[in-house]
Amino acid sequence: MAASSPPTFKLILLGDFGVGKTTLFHRVRTGHFLQGAHTIDQHMGVCEKALPLKHSRSGLQVQISLWDTAGEERFLSLNNCYFRDADAVLLMYSVSGPVSFDSLSHWLYVARQYCADADVFLLGNKSDLENCVPEEKAERFAEEHSASGRYKVSAKTGENVNWCLQEVADKLFLKKEYQRSGIHALQEAGYLSHCSC
Repeated sequence: MAASSPPTFKLILLGDFGVGKTTLFHRVRTGHFLQGAHTIDQHMGVCEKALPLKHSRSGLQVQISLWDTAGEERFLSLNNCYFRDADAVLLMYSVSGPVSFDSLSHWLYVARQYCADADVFLLGNKSDLENCVPEEKAERFAEEHSASGRYKVSAKTGENVNWCLQEVADKLFLKKEYQRSGIHALQEAGYLSHCSC
């Protein structure tokens, strides 16, 4: 019998223009930093990446489909296609730009309007620059809005980018498998050890 295809999770990037969403997208897609000013595409970008599950002993993988706004958030022109079937929202701000952090409530509202069931992860980008957003403030926002995770990354240096995506993929997989058939499915997949108690 053929092996089943790995689960795919749709991740969308949301946040103010200039926080580094397209740079992060480019980092994930190519593994490199997007140098200099870049032109805004006319269409949203989508890239896919296979990730091994961190705690699986059976080599399980998941596929993530990462969607970038391509600057369309400036014109409030994100359409339903962007949000449809999203499993997770990567809510981004710049750690060096407090205004972008203050805008998170707006973007969270947008996410709740169009993809209410998606998990929300908070990403502070540009960790290579001076941090102007207090950690306690970011932690409080994450807790108050039930974020599934909070990470600091640098699309420029690549710091924590792969680790962050790995964490997001793991959490989404665990949630899906638990919803599907509970703890036994995770044990059968070799993701959790069988309890002998």
